[in-house]
Amino acid sequence: MTTVPGWTAPGDPAFGPAIDDSSYEGQTKCSPSPKPGVLAFQAMVLKRFPGTGVGSISRACNVGGTSEHKEGRAWDMSLNATTPAGRATADRIFEWLLKEDKFGNEAAMARRLGIMYFIWNKKIWGTWGGWETYCKMKNGACKDPDDGGILSPHTDHVHFSFTWDGAKQLTTYYNPSRSYIAGIAPSPDGNGYWLAARNGAVFPAGTAGYWGAKSDGYLDQPIVDIVPTVTGGGYWLMTRKGRVFALGDALYRGRPQSSMRAVGMATTPTGRGYWIAARSGRVQAFGKAEDLGDVRDEDVTVVDIVATPTGLGYWIFTDKGRVFTFGDAQLLGGAADEALNSPVVAADNDGADGYWMVTESGRVLSYGTSHFFGGATDMNIDTGIVSITSSPLGDGYWLATTTGRVLSFGEASNLSASSRRSRGKAPVLGTEILGDAAE
Repeated sequence: MTTVPGWTAPGDPAFGPAIDDSSYEGQTKCSPSPKPGVLAFQAMVLKRFPGTGVGSISRACNVGGTSEHKEGRAWDMSLNATTPAGRATADRIFEWLLKEDKFGNEAAMARRLGIMYFIWNKKIWGTWGGWETYCKMKNGACKDPDDGGILSPHTDHVHFSFTWDGAKQLTTYYNPSRSYIAGIAPSPDGNGYWLAARNGAVFPAGTAGYWGAKSDGYLDQPIVDIVPTVTGGGYWLMTRKGRVFALGDALYRGRPQSSMRAVGMATTPTGRGYWIAARSGRVQAFGKAEDLGDVRDEDVTVVDIVATPTGLGYWIFTDKGRVFTFGDAQLLGGAADEALNSPVVAADNDGADGYWMVTESGRVLSYGTSHFFGGATDMNIDTGIVSITSSPLGDGYWLATTTGRVLSFGEASNLSASSRRSRGKAPVLGTEILGDAAE
């Protein structure tokens, strides 16, 4: 294979397992000014890949047919497919864009950048199905294999088209923290769990079913919690502002109308109501959940809220390890007087008369009937702990890190989570890739 002198792959941020959909979005309006995500990608490629040319991004709205160029979210990168150096450069760029990442995401960098498809040397790659024939040379012209229409063979440039999220730099490449895990929740039978990412992706493991996600577009606020229904046939996802998404058999009961920084959500045993807790200590009740009070008058930073098994009370946990009780919740102890080496980040109930708290460094604190099964302080965890959840019988728990590593303790099953995301169907493409007379 021909080498590319001076080639170096662009430096990539540290990502978590969640990734972008990058589904096809055809041109619908006229807005030809170059968008920031396209300009950033162009600058990155020109710097790192010798032999590439500036090419063009914008196209006048009265020239040719449908094209993402007319929305400033496509780039024609100059490159010569008739030379070994040109082909080698293209190979390196595609290798970088299409490589599977350590989480098993295919075409990881292309999707993180929001690239929908690219065309080069009579072939097209798209998020809906990988490489396909774009056109075939016949009688001196490159013809569409389906209808015989004459197309540009794209031998003097590579065409890249971006989603709107990619064009606006809203994808996980530009917001890597959105790829991190926000929470973990168990399936009712104890043989599965769900991981929820900040971008709205959901990763089921074991017997946990997949009931949808909110990762098909940019969320104005990241997801901070996931809570399953009692049947396991659904779950709620909640954003940092308390917006609630009900998926599967989860029922929407409302959301805070005033501004707040939500940190945790807890449901009644029937699922007919839930509470949302804010970092400030405020708690709001929805549906059949009863308003039992909060700690907004205390000088504390709340990190979680956990309902009692009866649903007639709840505990509120702070970053310093203080515990506040409401309704039939009993104070079983706290860590306010201990020297914690990192803040408490989450808590959970054992299904009886006990609860656990976990710190960011993986220290687990157990109280009441909750048994200590181990922690992660002595483990080589790549990133901080973000959540703890109990196995349904209270005989173990899972700890989840921001990058999706799940540690099981006690009788909690050792499982592997995966995204059941559909790759999508091939779109009905506009004239941008069915004929580029202007290119």
